[in-house]
Amino acid sequence: MNHKNSARLLTFLLALLVSFFGYPQPIIDLTDTPELTAGEYTRYLQENNDEKLTLAQAIAAFNSSEVRLGKHQSISLGISVAPVWLKTRLLNSTTNDENYRISVETPWLDVIEAWIVYQGRVIQQVSGGDAVAFEQRPMQYRYFAFEAELPKGESQLYLRVESVGPMAIPLRIATTELAVKRDISSSYQYGFLYGIMVALALYNLILFFSVRLPEYGLYALYLIGFVINSLSYTGQLHTWITPDFGPYFQDWLDIFLMITYSIAGLHFARKLLQTKQYAPILDRATIVVTLVIPAGMVIGFIFNQLTFALFLAFLLNTTFAVLFILLGLQALKHRIAAARLFLICSVTAATCICISTAAVAGFVPYNDVTFKLIEVGMAFEAICLAFLLAQRFRSAEADKQMAEKTARLDSLTGLNNRRGFAHAAQPIWFQEIRNGRDVSVVLIDIDHFKRINDGFGHSKGDEVLKAVAAVLKRGARRSDIIARWGGEEFLILLPETSEAQATQHAERLRQQIEKIELTSPGGAIKFTASFGVCGTIDGMFSKTKLRDDDLETIINVADEALYQVKASGRNQVKAATQQHVRQSRSKVKV
Repeated sequence: MNHKNSARLLTFLLALLVSFFGYPQPIIDLTDTPELTAGEYTRYLQENNDEKLTLAQAIAAFNSSEVRLGKHQSISLGISVAPVWLKTRLLNSTTNDENYRISVETPWLDVIEAWIVYQGRVIQQVSGGDAVAFEQRPMQYRYFAFEAELPKGESQLYLRVESVGPMAIPLRIATTELAVKRDISSSYQYGFLYGIMVALALYNLILFFSVRLPEYGLYALYLIGFVINSLSYTGQLHTWITPDFGPYFQDWLDIFLMITYSIAGLHFARKLLQTKQYAPILDRATIVVTLVIPAGMVIGFIFNQLTFALFLAFLLNTTFAVLFILLGLQALKHRIAAARLFLICSVTAATCICISTAAVAGFVPYNDVTFKLIEVGMAFEAICLAFLLAQRFRSAEADKQMAEKTARLDSLTGLNNRRGFAHAAQPIWFQEIRNGRDVSVVLIDIDHFKRINDGFGHSKGDEVLKAVAAVLKRGARRSDIIARWGGEEFLILLPETSEAQATQHAERLRQQIEKIELTSPGGAIKFTASFGVCGTIDGMFSKTKLRDDDLETIINVADEALYQVKASGRNQVKAATQQHVRQSRSKVKV
């Protein structure tokens, strides 16, 4: 007989054996595999809701052919299903008894009973679960766990699990040493993910109280709500705060904490993307979801219908993920700046949430990866959304700075207005006088400006103002501060410039203005300007005797000098006299 015929005969015989006896349950050699999630090594069966099996009856049932073998690392059967029995064969092939930790890493399961059977007799029995008082549990831990000393050879582990919530049973078996290491690693992972989200939440909460924009506050509530919800369904919150609040308390706590982050998250997305402006129907639908589904969950709580409330909670979770994507798509369609990144992070987070939710509900395999995907997805989304909010904050700050800058500028000439002059000149003034340096001001008035407006029109008058502003800008140094002081008046602050130097500069500007010629239908437009100058000179305005409040005085003195120019024929430059100084200082004192 050749090899091909031998292989065919062996395959036929195996198929024949399987058809008569079914697949034999695999055994876990704990010496070779000291740590695993044992779903694929576990057979299980469910009770009829009206009859609770004893251990003996369950063992008899497992010896029949009606039980099923797990297909994934964890066994997930759905929400509000009948109690389930599990059987796992454990082999200790060493010569010594070994300590192992056996755990079911789902905190919300209500009642879990465990038996270890060795050579036909029960050598250990424990009970725990969410319905058992914390101090009565085999290990005071966030989920059901106990430690067992397995003798040499084969032992059978039997578990009975009863719960109204999602029947997700990740049966974990590991040496005590490896179990402790896993706890430490898991704590670091959760601490890292929670740390990111809490830090971002607190930062944006501070921003909310600073800028009073609702999206920052809603984002903070969204993250804080999710962290608290995650702490709840991973059993950590229940362990710290509510360990003895009775059966089903954690189930209710978990689903109502879903409401907090889901509602805050959806309203945050509405505000961030401003959907009310361009997608009012979707915006209203989002509001309705945040009202109707939570109201149904409250009704379920009032009438103690946990299954109904659980269904609505998972519906809210799914709707939340779908609406996030729809909001992002609408924003992208209407070319909202934040839409693209929002859509990327929301699709990623929604995918992770749906996978985790489906794993808990029993639709996809439940394991370490699928269970923790929701935290990973939310952390990724939190970072992306924080980046979007930071962009918005920077944009708002830039808009604010632009508005402030615009408020300090004259819209016609682009020069500083009075407010802009004060903002720019005060620091320079204080620096100059404290360092004992020269400083001067020049006040300029366009001669007979009203005649220009009356004779050629206001548009030509505006051209004259812009032409004068252009001359002043061309003649200015980087340190000079130029402002349109009012109507047809201009003011220049000249740091490190004495009055004599300022007078020479003013004369050059006067000559350049005098040469300007503008065209108009009514003929050429020529005009002149008058200049009043005041600055540091030997005497009352010595650079070593200037005071903090002398800037206003110097401007008033320059105005007095300008008045003298107008009275004596215009188109001249006049520096201040000591008499002007004394008069202006006396006016300031009064």
